[in-house]
Amino acid sequence: MMYKSHYNHLRLYGYPVFAVFLNLILILLNSDESNIKEWKFYSNTDFLIEGLFCLLYTIALFETGIGLSKIFNSASVLKKKESLRFFFKLLLQILVISALVILFFSIDFPEKYGYNDLIVRRVLIMGLIFSILITTGFTAGELLSKWKESQLEAIENKKKALQSELNALKLQLDPHFLFNNLSALTSLIEENQQTAVQYVTNLSAVYRYVLSNRNKNMIVLKTELDFIREYLFLYQIRYGSSIAINITGNPQNLNKFIAPLTLQLLVENAIKHNSFSLTAPLIININYHDRWIIVDNNKSARFTKEPGEGIGLAHIYHSYKLLGDIIPVVEDLEATFQVRVPLLNN
Repeated sequence: MMYKSHYNHLRLYGYPVFAVFLNLILILLNSDESNIKEWKFYSNTDFLIEGLFCLLYTIALFETGIGLSKIFNSASVLKKKESLRFFFKLLLQILVISALVILFFSIDFPEKYGYNDLIVRRVLIMGLIFSILITTGFTAGELLSKWKESQLEAIENKKKALQSELNALKLQLDPHFLFNNLSALTSLIEENQQTAVQYVTNLSAVYRYVLSNRNKNMIVLKTELDFIREYLFLYQIRYGSSIAINITGNPQNLNKFIAPLTLQLLVENAIKHNSFSLTAPLIININYHDRWIIVDNNKSARFTKEPGEGIGLAHIYHSYKLLGDIIPVVEDLEATFQVRVPLLNN
């Protein structure tokens, strides 16, 4: 099945072209004076018979090579011994072609064809040369195909490894996210039960979104932005005006795609690694335009590091590495921290 389509193209286009090429070679080899005189007695049927011989000879050459390749490819004995496989394929093809040539020329053709011992030797030598070329070509094609398969298998294994690593990172994020919000909810229930009910509703919606989209590789930007607004409500209840978030962009980009939870991780990353207050708020800007969505924030680094340092950015990096060649760009400047995330087409 691996080479079936290639063989079909060879049979359809290659055989007729090669048969004409072979016929021209035989004409050149037999274009001495005696043969030219004999051609005067040829009818159209005679030329057709010689053309048919060239086509049958072509079919025998290539079909023998294809058949032997299939046999040796399925044989487990010489699976890893490429040189021995090549030698045995070549030897068998030469023997089969030689037997067919001898059998063909054993037919009693009219004398005008000039099929003498010299012609037989020439055709046998041509069979030897073309057998070497065909066996070499098929062997090279098989090696190239195996190399491509190994490359694709390596890429697929790498993709699976990245997906497994990504899933592991997601599992690390969820408990941390849930723990922070349950701690805030505990104190909120004592202070304001009505707000606590709304808080639980939003927390439930956010967590439902996280669970339902954790196995997806891409999600529409508009859906992610709607989620991030619900998510930000939780932080606004917890921190009030200490956190200010601005979301702007080109509405035409809302139908583009982004890796799920990317914005949540970037917002959480900014909150986790910066100190802020009512007098010195944390300002987070989310701007989506052209090919990128840019998330930046002012910096006021904490003296102590939060648990899970670097997990959020690692998650985003691996998500986009899994999706394609364009990966997020991180710029850690003196006063601001910026992450540019590519917007994807479906």
